[in-house]
Amino acid sequence: MRSFVVHSCWKALLIPLASVLILVGPVRAQGTPSASSEGESKGSPVVRTFGAEGGYRTEVRSETRGTLGQEDRRQVSLLAAQVFQHIDEARRALDADDQKQARKEIDKGRDAIKAVHSLLPTTTVRTRTTAPDGKVVYEDEREVRDDRVALFEGMLHARTLAPILTAQRDASQIAGVRVVASEAISTEVKADLSFVEAQLGRAAKALDDKKAEDAVRALFLAQAKGVDVRYNKEDTPLAEARDAIWLVKRALEENNTTQAQANLAIARQQLEIYRQVLPEDKREDVGRMMSEIGQLERQLQQEGKQAANTAEKTRQGKSVTGWWDRLNGWMKRHF
Repeated sequence: MRSFVVHSCWKALLIPLASVLILVGPVRAQGTPSASSEGESKGSPVVRTFGAEGGYRTEVRSETRGTLGQEDRRQVSLLAAQVFQHIDEARRALDADDQKQARKEIDKGRDAIKAVHSLLPTTTVRTRTTAPDGKVVYEDEREVRDDRVALFEGMLHARTLAPILTAQRDASQIAGVRVVASEAISTEVKADLSFVEAQLGRAAKALDDKKAEDAVRALFLAQAKGVDVRYNKEDTPLAEARDAIWLVKRALEENNTTQAQANLAIARQQLEIYRQVLPEDKREDVGRMMSEIGQLERQLQQEGKQAANTAEKTRQGKSVTGWWDRLNGWMKRHF
């Protein structure tokens, strides 16, 4: 069985954001916890009661507001990537003794996190404990939000990734992870925005207090400890294909059909390697994608140096984005 290794680092190859779901954790109590099965439909409050009848009883009521669709997940991911770009720019500004610019970048990073928070679903959790006589002995209400955000598309930029890896290598937290053709391929990357936001707050305060070194330290921690990566060495062919597909997308946006064709060929070759190691019942989907990629390769060859019209470019872009999403899904499903 393949084992996953968890590091506080990140990698450019990423998976779409997992569904944000806040659950009340398991609670040990005398008697069997009873839940109100009615009203547990989507969007309705969930009520769970713990404790034996006639004794102390605790009711936990949770209600989630908001949902996160596929496009919003991309927004969240890209905004989170922007946060780390602002962090890197702030560090560069401080290296140049430009504290004004550093503070500007820090504030932009904090604004991006606020934008992410406005998109993420929020759950209100109300806890109430009553004594056998019905008297309330404990009551609490709080709002919780899952601030661990998965990163994907925006993180493929080298200018975003490279400073993170550098910081984490400096912190002796990672060794041997490369951006492309790596032996250790990431399958899931998440940013801890609560931690990052706290470090940005510390950096801002340090600059207000004229303590540039403390600000540098806080920004470094945000880069070095602000993300977690799970990777599997055996995912290499699939991850290589995903790398290439993203580069195809970028090349098409830049009307560089030659580069797009080269990366399509790489993607198709890596998918063939990946297909060969799969069980027979899981090869069909991969073969279908290889066929679709081959069709786009032939189409680009026929176009030659003449760029496709706007409608055709849009269709091609949607196809490539669809392959990217499917590859991300396979990273979880097939392993």
